[in-house]
Amino acid sequence: MVRPWLVIPVLGLASGGVALGAHHSIASACAIALLGAALAAAIRAFNGPTLAAAVSAGAGAALGVLGLLAVGAASLRPALGGAVAMFAICELARAKPPNASPLPAAFAAIAAGVLDPAYVALIPVAGVHLVVSPWPHRPWMIALPITGVLATGFVIAMAISHAGHADSARVTLARIGELLGPLAACAALAGIAICATRARFAAAAVYGVVALTLVVAFTATAGKPLGPAVPLVAALASGIAIGRLAAMIRMPVGQAFLGATAGFVLVVVPAWSLVASL
Repeated sequence: MVRPWLVIPVLGLASGGVALGAHHSIASACAIALLGAALAAAIRAFNGPTLAAAVSAGAGAALGVLGLLAVGAASLRPALGGAVAMFAICELARAKPPNASPLPAAFAAIAAGVLDPAYVALIPVAGVHLVVSPWPHRPWMIALPITGVLATGFVIAMAISHAGHADSARVTLARIGELLGPLAACAALAGIAICATRARFAAAAVYGVVALTLVVAFTATAGKPLGPAVPLVAALASGIAIGRLAAMIRMPVGQAFLGATAGFVLVVVPAWSLVASL
């Protein structure tokens, strides 16, 4: 019997192996392994427990890990930040009992924001989720969404203050498109749109991270490499789009085949870029 959840540990092990093959340290490889597993889990949380969802999760996770390696941002801190950010999104998106604890998403969002400012937008979303959940309330809980909003505003203000030395929006978009390739870029846009049909906290988390990632990318110093959040957010959205595309086929075998084919096509560009850089 095929167990779709196995895609999570399999992608984790595969991601760590690719990192070691790319001559990264053991610590970085472990962080990248966690990233691959968390990214696969987040995509699967959006697409469901089916085999097609597992295939799309595997393709999206591979796209994200290869993209992170391609931009040269696969050190310990960016990989770990991406891992906890994807874990937070997974916790906000996955189906769970009404009395399930919202604390894992909240703590993961805080850790992600500390590790990478592009993920700070997760903090207010996870904070509101914490406040409105049926979990027993504590006085300190209200401070989390307020702090998250203030932190997000601070990151935006700091990014805008350095925008005078940034590339133009056209150049930045061209760099993002070159990294992802045209097919993955289109899939990412479709996946971002599809998120609007999901649970409100999951959609808000994705849109918040996308918006802040673009702000950071557009205001970064000219010539600076793209931030690690760019390929990871694109990979998450692409995996969601692949899952929706595969779900349009009625037969499970056809769903898996279409998902695997689409995933392979999207992964070709970042895989080739990684191989060329070695």
